[in-house]
Amino acid sequence: MNRIIKILFACLLVLASFFYTDKVVSFMEDKDPIMIKLKKEKNKLEESPINAKVDVSYLIPGYSGVVVDLNKSFTKMKKYGSYNEALVVFKESVPTISIDEYYDKYIVSGNGFTNYISLVFEINNKELLPKIKEVLKDNDVRATFFVDGVLLKEDSILITSLLEDFHEIELLNNKNNYDKLIFEEELDALQVIANRRGKYCLAKYDQKEILELCSKEKMHTIIPTMQISSNPYLSVKGKIREGAIISISVTKENISELDVLIKYIKQRGYTLDTLEQLLSEARNINEK
Repeated sequence: MNRIIKILFACLLVLASFFYTDKVVSFMEDKDPIMIKLKKEKNKLEESPINAKVDVSYLIPGYSGVVVDLNKSFTKMKKYGSYNEALVVFKESVPTISIDEYYDKYIVSGNGFTNYISLVFEINNKELLPKIKEVLKDNDVRATFFVDGVLLKEDSILITSLLEDFHEIELLNNKNNYDKLIFEEELDALQVIANRRGKYCLAKYDQKEILELCSKEKMHTIIPTMQISSNPYLSVKGKIREGAIISISVTKENISELDVLIKYIKQRGYTLDTLEQLLSEARNINEK
């Protein structure tokens, strides 16, 4: 019994020693000029998160904030020898209201806090798909393809080639059929091909049938900011903004203008990327 008591006492002494040491270290750090400067400057450097905008029917993503990681910042600066704002380490502060709490509303654009824009293509047949791939690859941009369920299963090799170019594949309705069982079966097929079940559905307007089906699958339904049926360049010129989702009807005439359209968008300073990137509420804190 005495032996057990001695062991317990020794353990308590070790814990007390760790606790005391930690307190001493914290006290010393708080008195360090670098930490004092860090605490003084942190409020100027931090940015609060911005909540998602939630309307009756529509939804726009929020944007994460940044807070200063005092301990990591102090450690880096201590090695440097003095306070240096370039060495401040940030961590993310997520919005309290996120789009991932809502699946029964339409997303109509990105949050506009980054320079991202997304191109969206509705693919019902594969005739023009190789040309679209070629233009996107030549311009080093990524897009999101909503692929018909029948085509998805019939030509998985072609679809896989899109993934190899880092494009995003989402599921389109099966020949305009929004049967729940068929939709789930094709989501399973997408999982096999793309190693992801799908995150988004595509609607052209307030299509309750699509919204309800996708909401049950915890998928967001997108209504593009701009829906281009003809003359892509003229339709977009002077009208684009950060966060825009641009859907382009897949016709020979439209795809022949795709290269010019992409070059125009890039010249305006925008980055073309997938919906997943555009609608992310995270931020690259390394940019800060």
